[in-house]
Amino acid sequence: MSLQMQYLTILAMSLSGAVLGAVYDVYRTILQEWKYLRWLGPVLDFAFWVFALLLVLWALHGANHADVRLYVFLLLGIGLVLYRLLLRKLVVGSTVRMVLAITYFMKMLYRFFLLTVIGPLVWLWTALVGFWRIIDRLAQSIERMILWPFQPLLRMVSWLGRTLYGWTVQPLIEPVLKPLRKKVNTWLAPVRKFSGQARRKWKGFLRAVANWLVDKDEDENDTTKPPKR
Repeated sequence: MSLQMQYLTILAMSLSGAVLGAVYDVYRTILQEWKYLRWLGPVLDFAFWVFALLLVLWALHGANHADVRLYVFLLLGIGLVLYRLLLRKLVVGSTVRMVLAITYFMKMLYRFFLLTVIGPLVWLWTALVGFWRIIDRLAQSIERMILWPFQPLLRMVSWLGRTLYGWTVQPLIEPVLKPLRKKVNTWLAPVRKFSGQARRKWKGFLRAVANWLVDKDEDENDTTKPPKR
């Protein structure tokens, strides 16, 4: 191996160790700040080691035609140690500030969406419901005024209809409707159970998102601890 290749190998392996340390700190800091992404930890760990292997092989291939020797791993360790001594605080702090900036931007975007889209829709729905209630009450008042002279007759006709229905029609259709109701209730039981579970899970998801937003607001002023490796 020529002297130039040796210098290239030293530089490539040292830089590779520093890059791997920076990448590890960046994604670990992101997982620490965004708690809802912690389930990706094992996946990102596996991806990190695949990336580390490919980066080292690529750097070795460019420096000394992939000649792997024992001092290569020592150079990787030296690059990692230099990164942790000189640049780690800067990388972690920059990552934390970037995460906080993205979180703040997403919150502002969410609030803007609520203010410009959801708010007017809720106001319009409330206005329509209020207008409909006014129309309904007005129609009920007019109906009572029109039907007031005929109330005794209507009550008599209603009572007569219920009596005739109970004597004639109900005994005929009740034997058919009763088992039909049981079958319908049996068929609808899984649907109702699934609907209840989906409603509870949706409420739990909304509660978790709300708790996360509140926790982020409380943690923004705290001092962020660097991730441990």
